[in-house]
Amino acid sequence: MLRNTRVLKLHVAIAAALALTALAASAAFALTSPTQTREGYVAQVEPICKQNTKANEQILAGVRKQIKQGKLDAAAGKFGKAATAFAKAVRQLKAVPQPAADAAKLTKWLGILDDETKLLREIGKALAAGNKGKVQMLYVRLTHNGNLANNAVLGFDFDHCLIESSKFE
Repeated sequence: MLRNTRVLKLHVAIAAALALTALAASAAFALTSPTQTREGYVAQVEPICKQNTKANEQILAGVRKQIKQGKLDAAAGKFGKAATAFAKAVRQLKAVPQPAADAAKLTKWLGILDDETKLLREIGKALAAGNKGKVQMLYVRLTHNGNLANNAVLGFDFDHCLIESSKFE
């Protein structure tokens, strides 16, 4: 009887794992659309990126000057706000159905954008801690990460969905 209970528990665990795997796979496929074109995707995501770029330009305006003047708490707050705005935009981008043929590229791109959000938050924390050396290192990583994101979507003819770090100073 004890052995049968263990076997039953094992079967239930396997069934649950398979159900979770199927659910995750269906969620991943829900983001792709066989009827979505690259041009249609670009047309849907560009307004999201444009709005976020404008918001972050305003949020981060003068941040470099604040850092040079030692106003690190104010600069930290700006990076926190920018990270929150960027995370919202990435969530919106993830909700747009992707062309099935471009799903791998776009999934990679969105993952890099998630990293960008984390780096913005880390910069804010480093500024709040007064660690300018770490801020410089993270800013270099942020710029490099932005270049990786841009390279991941070469050929999409994005205008506003490309990251131009120099705008946010």
